[in-house]
Amino acid sequence: MLLNKKSLVLKGVLFIAAGVLLVACGSEKPKDETLTTVEDTTVIVETPTVSYSLPSPLQVASIFKKSGLKYKAGVTNQLKDPSKYTTNLSKAINLGVYSADLSYTVLNKQNQEAMTYMKLSRQLADNLGMGTVFDEGNLSKRFEKNLGNEDSLAYIIAELQMVTDMYLDENEQQQITSIVFAGAWVESLHIGANVYEKGKDKSMNNKLAEQMTILSSIINALKAEEKKDPAISGLIADLQSVKDIYDVLPSIKSISEDSDNTEKELTLTDDEVNQLTKRIEELREKFIKG
Repeated sequence: MLLNKKSLVLKGVLFIAAGVLLVACGSEKPKDETLTTVEDTTVIVETPTVSYSLPSPLQVASIFKKSGLKYKAGVTNQLKDPSKYTTNLSKAINLGVYSADLSYTVLNKQNQEAMTYMKLSRQLADNLGMGTVFDEGNLSKRFEKNLGNEDSLAYIIAELQMVTDMYLDENEQQQITSIVFAGAWVESLHIGANVYEKGKDKSMNNKLAEQMTILSSIINALKAEEKKDPAISGLIADLQSVKDIYDVLPSIKSISEDSDNTEKELTLTDDEVNQLTKRIEELREKFIKG
């Protein structure tokens, strides 16, 4: 047992669950599971000096799905050989990529794909020395047992993320949490940008813009842990390059420069979305290549 119930309650850094009403996971499901909504899914990244609240990959996938994003085969990471990722940075980034793909496939009822990404996530976690978190509460077995039950699978993903976060917190490896989230965030935006039909659904432009607003928190969380791994500096620079593009977009500048428009709804043009997604695609390609 990696973590007892008392430590989970006291630390409480992350608790997430999925669905307004979750279907039971069978006899192996804990008696004290808390029910909430995907919209409440949150990752709390804590450092010695600051704390950042970020939406989890499960929440981001749900946001895009509710905006009309449909399942599209082949848009997730098709490079299914985790052994190619040799550095801790590339392992953690792609654990995030696979976690976003896992959330996307689960919420779109792609059971076999979801099982594949669950196994890939386990392999990368093993390579990072933290594969035992998948054995906590029989998470891997419960996931396979509940294939076809979307609500239960979403809950198990949420529980897995909670246990992983607790493990990294107790082992003072919080930087991995931030790196994993950075990979998941880039993959989520890659999926969102590639699935929606451009020009037909302007609301997706707004959803992509909303996700951009958390970029500063990701960067700041990584900066707080930069000393633990020199390679983090390169990741920060990569993410900053996206923020630099975003900050100078005409739609963003017009709001920030006009104090009377502080309550104005942010709407990006198709051209602005294309500028952002082009850079995100470049980073995503770099990440999955290792």
